[in-house]
Amino acid sequence: MTRAPDETDILCENCGYMLNGLPESGNCPECGSPIDLSVSPQIRIPPPWEDRESGLTLWNRFFRTSARIIFRPKRFFRNMTSRGQIEPAANFARIHVGLAAILLGQAAYIHWIWFRTDIIRSLAFPVWVYFAVSASLIAVVYLALSLLIRVAARLTAWEAAYRGYRLPYRVVLRALYYHTAHFLPVALAAAITVWGYTQLRGRGYFQLTSATTYLYVLSGLVIVSAIYLFDTYWIAMRNLMYANR
Repeated sequence: MTRAPDETDILCENCGYMLNGLPESGNCPECGSPIDLSVSPQIRIPPPWEDRESGLTLWNRFFRTSARIIFRPKRFFRNMTSRGQIEPAANFARIHVGLAAILLGQAAYIHWIWFRTDIIRSLAFPVWVYFAVSASLIAVVYLALSLLIRVAARLTAWEAAYRGYRLPYRVVLRALYYHTAHFLPVALAAAITVWGYTQLRGRGYFQLTSATTYLYVLSGLVIVSAIYLFDTYWIAMRNLMYANR
């Protein structure tokens, strides 16, 4: 087990070399990167979501931050402050987790309806049952994603400390809260796949025999989504483990 650097240690953000006591005008002895790039307050700044003084509306800041995370994750996490406040990031995550829960919950609901009517051909339930199932699925997905974020943050912080990387729990949790923006494309892909297939199936474009292909597509989507979420998670962690502010 290697001891992780302290919060007060200055690390080279390019290679992780300890820069304590070295002048800001110099270069990293390990990789040659300018030390100023690791300590300058202009390098890491809060994301647009946290910039209430910008004059932008709440939703403008939300969409700007989300777009940067989704389309340029490396650049976003490389420039994001790692030790900012948790609550703004948590509020950002609540919106994205809520959106993902609605999309994934409804996708699961539509899939359940398709399975009942197309596959097992069971009798219809009272209307209130359908509303209860739909609401329950959304709630379950929301709680599951919220719990997943917390568990992933704990496990990441634990493993990082064991391997000697500086990724304390609050830094990881803050990063994972912003990482929730990546739930949106996954949830959209799932909702479009399920809704699109059931709509086309209902209009006679697909035969019942297409169900196997549909399930294979869903399975493939799960695998691709898991790879995508892990890849973007690792981008976030890799670009924060040497952050000094």
